[in-house]
Amino acid sequence: MKDLMEQFATEYVTDLEGQLDRGHGQRSIQNPVLFLFIGDKSRQALQSVCEINEQKWQNSQGVLYVHAYNEETWEHPQVFGCQLPKLDANRQTMRASLFERFMKDESLIMDVNKFMKQVSIRVAEMGKLFASFQQVNIAVVTRSDDPANILLPELTMLLKSYLQEMFKNVSADLYVLLQEKSGDGFGFSSALGVQFLEEVDQFQRSDYRYGANLMVTEDGIKLPALHAQAPLFSLTYLLSDKTEHGLFLDGGLSENDELISNLVLLNNKEAETAVDENSEGYNKLQFIRSITVDSGQATFASAGLSKVKRPTHAIALTVLAAVFDRYWERLQEGDSLPKTKAREKLGLTAHDVQRIVSAAFPDQDILTEMNGLMTSGVSYSELSGMNLREAELALFDGNSQSFFEQHYVQLARRNLDGLLEKSSLAQLISQEIIEDERYGLYAAYQLTSETASGANLLDEVRTGIKETQRQLELTKAELDDISLERVDQQELRVGGFFTRDKERVRTFVRHLFAKVYNKKAEILEWELVLQVLLGYEQQAKQLHKRIGEQVAQLEELQKQLRAIAHKSVKEAADYLGKNMDEYYESVVTETIRSQESQRGQGFYLDNRYIGSGALLFTHGISGLLERLCAFCRTEILTRSPFALSFEAELLARANVAAAYDNRTVLTREDLFQDLSLVLEERAAVHVEVFHFLQKHRYEEKYWFADLQNDFVQYVLRETEATRTYKQGCIHEAGKSGIEKMNLMGGFGLEDLMYYRNNKKYHSSYMDNGYVFHPQGKEELS
Repeated sequence: MKDLMEQFATEYVTDLEGQLDRGHGQRSIQNPVLFLFIGDKSRQALQSVCEINEQKWQNSQGVLYVHAYNEETWEHPQVFGCQLPKLDANRQTMRASLFERFMKDESLIMDVNKFMKQVSIRVAEMGKLFASFQQVNIAVVTRSDDPANILLPELTMLLKSYLQEMFKNVSADLYVLLQEKSGDGFGFSSALGVQFLEEVDQFQRSDYRYGANLMVTEDGIKLPALHAQAPLFSLTYLLSDKTEHGLFLDGGLSENDELISNLVLLNNKEAETAVDENSEGYNKLQFIRSITVDSGQATFASAGLSKVKRPTHAIALTVLAAVFDRYWERLQEGDSLPKTKAREKLGLTAHDVQRIVSAAFPDQDILTEMNGLMTSGVSYSELSGMNLREAELALFDGNSQSFFEQHYVQLARRNLDGLLEKSSLAQLISQEIIEDERYGLYAAYQLTSETASGANLLDEVRTGIKETQRQLELTKAELDDISLERVDQQELRVGGFFTRDKERVRTFVRHLFAKVYNKKAEILEWELVLQVLLGYEQQAKQLHKRIGEQVAQLEELQKQLRAIAHKSVKEAADYLGKNMDEYYESVVTETIRSQESQRGQGFYLDNRYIGSGALLFTHGISGLLERLCAFCRTEILTRSPFALSFEAELLARANVAAAYDNRTVLTREDLFQDLSLVLEERAAVHVEVFHFLQKHRYEEKYWFADLQNDFVQYVLRETEATRTYKQGCIHEAGKSGIEKMNLMGGFGLEDLMYYRNNKKYHSSYMDNGYVFHPQGKEELS
């Protein structure tokens, strides 16, 4: 059932966001972008970034991804795998030997050249999906502790060389993922990370040069791949699983995936068409100049991302739980039946039971036919000294009783069984109680309970059983008394002196059968009444158990709905989950009340909507949940209270409790101020630096939102006079949420806490014979 709930919420989120993004608002990049993920450890980031781009970028189908891997890649139509040599088992030379084997394997280098050429052609073929085709950007992503990144300059230079044949301008940016929360292999991993950062520090210097005969034709002709004195990458972002405040990110390193997507978008976005005097546009070249130091030393950048959006998933599940609460309350509010009415509706009056039993009785002519039974020939004078039981036995030797059992009793019982099959008590309760909107499932549950208040079906039936058993015993006692009466004491006209003995016996037989078997028929009648009532008792108990199972399922469903709604609210940002239950319970109550005024009270119990509890017997609890989801989707979530803007909805929830405990109402300005502080705190950049002097720190802050959004307008105006950083809004028309991205740059390698903390591991491993750097790589300078 949880899958059904999650599916309902996911479909609602997809539909709502699709409506908001349709025709506008979805992001687009202006020029082709090629991602290069290096190493097996970047595989998860590759998959995540690709999926994020597919969801958020309108022209994402034109973005290609290269994965240079050792063992395993991710299969996707837009992902091109480039297999590198497998890593050595010897950790001492693992990294250096990978570089050596790659550079010496001419066949492999030729294959890589063919691969890079094909990829560059494929990128060019995608040009029609972009507004500008003059330039292409390479976004290189790698983990600092992945041995494969020793080949980063070679792979980047090869890719740039072939792309330069297709595009006028080729730029490259580097995104380095730093895992500080490492596990068992922390020493080796840290040493690898430090080695790679030192290499990055070298090829990001202003005087960095590269030259190697990397380009190889199909005939083995080698050409140089050259890079003149300049940093290899336009920008290098260092992104850790730790914030600048020294706090680990809840989602770990994966929290950088969406950040990478946003950074690539920022560096390759279309020119802003929406302008605001308080919003400054992003300029990549200006940012680079602002973080570059005069000494020519390498400088790095980092970023942080926070976002708030309408917690649509949590809203959907909260509404689902609230609607079910109202539905379950309505089922339990069904009228209770008075005793008299319950007996009448269910056919439990003495008259109703008697009517059933009477309908089962055979024709009375069968008893008359018994008079024709053959007698044994005993004389009336012999019978005179006997009692009636002895006389019947002497006359018929048990044949009369056998005839009665076979032709009367058994027929009556068969008739009764047939009548009861056609109309059982369970069917009557289902038709008269459960399916009746005035009563419903819970009324039936209470009616059949052992401890029901008001009308108690089992009490009624058991009272009838006790009375019937009493009457049955009395009637049997009467039969016993009759059987002991003497023949010669019967009020019987057997004729005079001249009457034949045979006629006297026949007269007695008629008297005997009338007196004894009418009483036996009366006993049978009480026995059949008892059978009916005992059957009702069993049916009531079985039905109560069955309804009880349904009630238990409904109660369990209520718990599950509440639990999954609370979990979803908890997963939303703390501030955004505020007053979720209180607000949407009141909204759902008001929405249903409004509809009830038009359609009638409890209209949702109609089979066109959720349906009554009777549907549980045919569709089960999952069927009920499906109908509940459909009702919420079409009748609740389409109403105006669920179409509020992001800020209006958040403000309404923030103030939902004010009327109940006289708290001060939160003004829109208070809300905006609180929200601004929360977003700023959560947008802390993903790197920790040490003694980072203010003169080296350069910051820019950008909002990804609708520029006309009231909250965006507030923060742009509010900080205008006091801020010391550049701030702007990346306009996304109709966007239902807000994202804030903080950029910070200008720090060097020695400012980085990751580097300072882990240098000791690198030095110790080197002292113990580990080789991390490329051997004989003369091009580095």
